[in-house]
Order: sequence, then structure tokens, then C-alpha cells
Amino acid sequence: MKIRPLTKLALSLGVGSLVLAACGSSSVAVSAHRGPQSLAANYATVLESPSGNLFTEAQAYQHGQVLEAKSGVLRLMTPQGVSTRGGVSLALTPGGRTSWAAVMAHLELYVSPIYVGPIDDWHAAELPTAVAPFPGSILPVDGNNAMAIVGSKAHGAGNQELVRISATGSVTQMLATNPTLLHLGATVHCGAPVYESLTGSFSNPTLLAACRSGSEVAFVSPLTRSIVAERPPKGYRYLGFSAVGDLTNGTESVAAAVLAPVGGGADEVSLVGSPAGAPMAKLHGRPIASPSFAVSASGDWVLVPLAGGKSQVIEYSPTGALLADRSGPKEGQGIGISSGGHALVVAANPNDTTITLWRDGTRGFVKSGSLSIPEGVNG
Repeated sequence: MKIRPLTKLALSLGVGSLVLAACGSSSVAVSAHRGPQSLAANYATVLESPSGNLFTEAQAYQHGQVLEAKSGVLRLMTPQGVSTRGGVSLALTPGGRTSWAAVMAHLELYVSPIYVGPIDDWHAAELPTAVAPFPGSILPVDGNNAMAIVGSKAHGAGNQELVRISATGSVTQMLATNPTLLHLGATVHCGAPVYESLTGSFSNPTLLAACRSGSEVAFVSPLTRSIVAERPPKGYRYLGFSAVGDLTNGTESVAAAVLAPVGGGADEVSLVGSPAGAPMAKLHGRPIASPSFAVSASGDWVLVPLAGGKSQVIEYSPTGALLADRSGPKEGQGIGISSGGHALVVAANPNDTTITLWRDGTRGFVKSGSLSIPEGVNG
């Protein structure tokens, strides 16, 4: 990751900052808290398999709903009888042939099922140690193993671990990351840091850590013992982040961020970790959730849900230049990239039952299909 002068600070973690654990530990879910004005996590996303089938998640009917779009037909994939009010974190394995869906535990729910397998042939595995990944934190390696950040309710959001989850549901602790968080807080004055998402691989994962005050965000590589911290521009603070992702060249980790001017005025969006220092784009309304972020070979796309059923889509070039800034579909929640390099948007009102998919064409976003969620799907 390249470092911009004055805004980023690269640090080296001491050997004692990392604690390798010999065994798994039992923990339960908590909600990450970054201050009263931080944006809610946004799980909505659109993924596309090599065969062209879409796999998407959105909030509708007060639950996280999972759909498959195959040959223009939408099919509900949400687990029957399982409460998904905490959200569903979706991901595809490298090559896109196997899907992972981790159902987030919500508040007092201590059990987090995961669903693994080909999109049309999921099988469930209930995590035996009652852990729940944090927003956007499931990272598949293959059809049998994934990596995730988990948090312990007993010790607060700051007590987090990096774990290996198998397709059978077993959980193995890889790293106790709390010492890394303590080091981050002491070194760059990051108050109450919380890991929110991860990218990379088993051998070299990168975790995105947010600070409660909104004054810092950090990309942490715990196995290589390094931190790259970034501060917002003077006069701004961070409100919320998308899940972290790797740019196409694989050398930089990037997340979309919503920034608020401390003195008042319109909130703005920028890419954190961008090699070129991406310019900020003003939002045309009040953000109601964190951004959704998608990376393609031709550029990066950001969608921000806004109050009043609006959404805004911002497109950046691979080098971080601002290419386009326009209104997105009504009730837009999440964004993805088609196999042809076009943007895909999933839209839904969390209080209603209808989910709609949109494709970006030469004349703007065109409705690609919709589905109404039947009652009684979720627990």
C-alpha cells in the first residue's frame, strides 16, 4: 500500500503485540459501536458467479434476505426459520463456484448459522462455539474453509479474534487480535478501535479497524505485524466504512468511507487507502447506512443509501480518479459488478417485502427483476 504524505502513518508492531492462541475459545456476538453518530453496517451486496448467476443480499421485511437471480428469475435463498435480523454476510470463493453466507447474531441471539455450498445446493452448519462475524468479515478460501473476525460479548467489542471456520461449522482460533488493537490505540491514539472487515488470504490477511471518534482508520496486517493508519482531511471525521477490498492489482487494500464536516454541511464520500488519494464526492442527502463497495478491473463503485428512499452511486477509476457521481435506484442498498464490468444494484425498503435488481446500461439503471418476500420466511 502506498502512503500519502501527512495523511497516513505506517507503523511496525512489536513482537509482543501479537498473541498466537493454541486453541479455540467460546464467545458470543456483540454489535460494533463507534459512537452515537456512526452509520449502521451495510451488508447489502451483489455477486456474480462465472456462469452469470447473481447472488445478492438486502434488508427487506426486517431481515437480511438472500436471493439468486438465474436466467432472469429471482429465487429466495434465505434460510427458513432462521432469524437474520442481524444481517447476512455473503461471499464467493475464488473462482466463484461456492458461496458462503454467515448469518449474523443479533443482540441477544447467541447462535450464528453458516450456509456453504453451490448457490443452488446450500447446506447449513451451526457454529458450535456461538460466535458471529462482524460486518463484512467472512473471507472464503475454498469450499471447505473461510476466515472471519469474531467478537466476544462477555468482554466488549474490543475483544476480537481471527478465526478459521470450516464448512462443517467448527471454529479454530488463529489469532487473538485484542493486543493488536491495544497497540493501535496507544500508538496512533485510536480510541476504542474495532475491526470491521477483512480481505486478503490466510497467509496475509488485512483487517480494517475503525476508531470510535472517527479520527482514524487503520489497515492492520497482524501476521506481518504492520499498520497503515489514515486520518480524514482536516475538518472532517469518519462516519462509516464499507467492507475492505483489494484493488485489481492486489497491492492495495481500499474501503469506501462517508466523512462528515465537523462544522456542518453535506457529508462526503471518498476511498480510504486509494493510491492516488481519491477526491471526495458530496452526498445529495443524509446517509442512513454505510457504503456498499465493489471493485472491478475498470474501476471502483460506491453506493450510499440516503434518507427518503434515495441512493447515490459514485464511480472511481482504478487510480482513484472520480469518474461519475449520480443518483442510484430508489431504495438502493448495495452494489456489485457484472461479468461485463457494469454496475449491479440491489434495492429494497427494509420495512417492505419487495427486492429489486437493477443493471447499469447506456441510459442509466434498468430494472432487471423483482421478488416479493413471503411472510414466515425468517424466524
